[in-house]
Amino acid sequence: MQVSASGVFELRFDRFQNELGRDAKGHCCDGFKTSSPSSSSGTGGRCSEACRTQFRVCLKHYQTSIDLSGVCTYGDFSTPVLGENSLDFSAAAANSSSSVNANKDNAANGYTVRLPFEFSWPGTFSLIIEAYHQSSNTTTVDILRGLV
Repeated sequence: MQVSASGVFELRFDRFQNELGRDAKGHCCDGFKTSSPSSSSGTGGRCSEACRTQFRVCLKHYQTSIDLSGVCTYGDFSTPVLGENSLDFSAAAANSSSSVNANKDNAANGYTVRLPFEFSWPGTFSLIIEAYHQSSNTTTVDILRGLV
């Protein structure tokens, strides 16, 4: 008797906010910081150009202390650039003229990342979600790393 297991891990993005257009270190993804009404020094405020936001999802075996650089044992996926600073995938689905590229088959419910697997589900896992800015010269800058 032969037994096999398979499935799909799905992660749905509803929204992402980076209103000021800055990277993980507080610098502008592109352009320069503009002065805000409360700051005449130019150190605050939004950035003059928007981030080009893409995401990386890494699914790995459960770790009490998550290693961001290790192998994604259960799978990983990188999106193309999905939009600019802040993304609302459900609003984009309702407005067909939006620049956000939500999955066609699930557009009303957000952008869905699917990671197929061919093993018995372990029950516990570590999920790493990283947001990146892709500059015009195709290098990426870390906007935010999030551990779930």
